[in-house]
Amino acid sequence: MKLKTILSGLSICQLTGDPNVQISAVVTNSQAVTPGSLFIAIKGTRHDGHHFIDEAVARGASAVMVEEPVSVPAGVSVVQVEDTQGAQGLVGKNYYGDPAAKLKLIGITGTKGKTTTAFMVTSILQTAGFKVGLIGTNYNLVNGERLPAVNTTPAALELQRLFAEMVKGQTEYVVMEVSSHAIALGRIAGLNFFRGVFTNITRDHLDFHRTFDEYLKVKTSFIADLPASTAKAIINMDDPHGPQIAAATAAEIIGYGLEREALVRAENIKTTMRETTFDLVGPDERVPLRLNLIGRFNVYNALAASALGFSLGLNGETIRSGLAQLAGVPGRFELVPTPGNYTVVIDYAHTPDSLKNLLTTARALVQNRLITVFGCGGNRDQGKRPLMGGIAAELSDYTIITNDNPRWEDPAIISEQIKAGFLAKKPDGNVVVLLDRGEAIRQAVLMAQAGDMVIIAGKGHETDQDFGSYKIHFDDKEAALAAAKEKEGA
Repeated sequence: MKLKTILSGLSICQLTGDPNVQISAVVTNSQAVTPGSLFIAIKGTRHDGHHFIDEAVARGASAVMVEEPVSVPAGVSVVQVEDTQGAQGLVGKNYYGDPAAKLKLIGITGTKGKTTTAFMVTSILQTAGFKVGLIGTNYNLVNGERLPAVNTTPAALELQRLFAEMVKGQTEYVVMEVSSHAIALGRIAGLNFFRGVFTNITRDHLDFHRTFDEYLKVKTSFIADLPASTAKAIINMDDPHGPQIAAATAAEIIGYGLEREALVRAENIKTTMRETTFDLVGPDERVPLRLNLIGRFNVYNALAASALGFSLGLNGETIRSGLAQLAGVPGRFELVPTPGNYTVVIDYAHTPDSLKNLLTTARALVQNRLITVFGCGGNRDQGKRPLMGGIAAELSDYTIITNDNPRWEDPAIISEQIKAGFLAKKPDGNVVVLLDRGEAIRQAVLMAQAGDMVIIAGKGHETDQDFGSYKIHFDDKEAALAAAKEKEGA
């Protein structure tokens, strides 16, 4: 494709070189450059793509897109724009032939529940006979193949590439988790969602958004920007900010909830250690549902997915069957199979509200002691650390504070901030700090007695641990299984 075709509609500060040069690939990683590529230099939080232009040219780039003047050999075209981060979406749209226009996009945003709701919606649509793509935290599902996910919502160029692959496979619906970072950084700019789901909003990502008001504003903008003539907004009306967000959009609103009056709601909720049942009350029918997931928060997730199904004209039986077929979601209140008469649960909870919901659910189910293992990520909102420590103190019988993803921070300092919050709530509480996460999980499982529940929170489905300058393989589930095996053999 000619460079000038790829640049169609883009605001360009300066173009030097041949606008008719043929481009064979568009990339943002210099190591992915092949002869004939257009390399887009992105200024990230840790790396600046402008520093890798020489490498890109050496690998055969025919053109580079930059934000500042650069020196390149003769024959290499240079496109200067104000914002390469923002430009990549339109570039990808042009290069891949606007694949999103051939797909029905369903976006799910909120602090908690995005992943589980996305899995539920995907299962319902697949049960209805549709071919579905999934973009999310755990993985991306493209034409039936699970691909690794780096971010909850990929960068704009990568999104366009994934969409193009889905179109080749005749995908009809794409279910997307839409993160606040993706909205703020323009990763979804120019995409037309025909359904938008708002799950809830609580304190999170304040290291990036700085204030809760800014975080709320970003989340609200996704629902507010839904096309009024074609889209519908599925909104949790029980969330304190739900009505406010509903008022911000001109799209048709379908509310769901348990407490306030809503079009889609749940009645007669019952939960055990293995399942949750309730009556789904929809616009025109009542359907008994069974989930292989537990907790009040999963009732909300199921209501969001059900409301989405109703908005597409699906009947209650299809929704019931789709939800029943979902065995579980990796890292979301995931039960670890253990041979003993105790329970081990892996969960991604990494905010104060999500940890409180998790431990409140566990507290209602546990027969003996609740043992909690968790930490907090480094280079993230420090204010939530003592809050989460206090929540563990109030709801757990025994707490082990450990390492999460410390990134570039000192794990000992992070743990002390958590512990300070714990001791402020319960000065004489049972709490220890054990920074080796594997050993922390091991000790928790080994100490578990009959009727105990061990909650391992924070990393969920993740399979590595981030130490800033390096990462190591680490899987909470693997560590728990190893400890359970050791305990059984003791």
